[in-house]
Amino acid sequence: MLTIRVVSYNIRHARGLDHRVDLNRVAQVLGAGKAQLIGLQEVDKHMPRSFFQHQAKILGRWLRKSWVFAPNLTWGAAQYGNAVLCGWPIVSYRQYLLPSQGEQRGLLETEIALPAGTVSFFCTHLGLNQQERLQQAEEILRIVTRTNRPVILVGDFNDRPDSPVYRLITSVLRDAAADSGEDAATYPAGQPTERIDYVFISPAWQVLASFPMQANASDHLPLAVDLQLGPESVQPTPVKFL
Repeated sequence: MLTIRVVSYNIRHARGLDHRVDLNRVAQVLGAGKAQLIGLQEVDKHMPRSFFQHQAKILGRWLRKSWVFAPNLTWGAAQYGNAVLCGWPIVSYRQYLLPSQGEQRGLLETEIALPAGTVSFFCTHLGLNQQERLQQAEEILRIVTRTNRPVILVGDFNDRPDSPVYRLITSVLRDAAADSGEDAATYPAGQPTERIDYVFISPAWQVLASFPMQANASDHLPLAVDLQLGPESVQPTPVKFL
């Protein structure tokens, strides 16, 4: 049986509660969490506000993980979007731009080579308007349901568990935190009152634990989930590593 720790974290371009941009703090939080599979939102690449750092690349190097970055917005050499860090090889990835009324949003799909086979890991960050989020959630489910691999979908969904978006997503996928009986809030990080960050899973996964990690490196808390996957749930696949 394979057990992994998954983390979803909106890092706000590494801008902490003290309003300082410090990517090292984000790395320390993620390193302490000991997750093998990490989905990040609000990640900068070569942006002036974050000292022109390629944040996904630097975090991948510091944490010794495979990484991919998928921009939703581009201004010349500067970009902003989602990223995935992984302790196993990332076989392939694809970026989908979601229907957006305001800021362009996206879904990053990665295929992860676990020891027994491959799984599909998705990372996203939904918009600020509810109708927009519903359209985005519908598109995400259309994409997610195309795969026959075990699925993990993480991200900042900007919506609470009583929302239409949550009900739509959980009509197809399970809320890992709810499965574990953990409904702790993740936003705002200083005094969290809202649960808007999620790890959604397909039926192949069993939830062992779920908890928010204490941190001040962003305005969100990271959400950690421990999952278990039986060897019969994945199919070995020939891989060409990135």
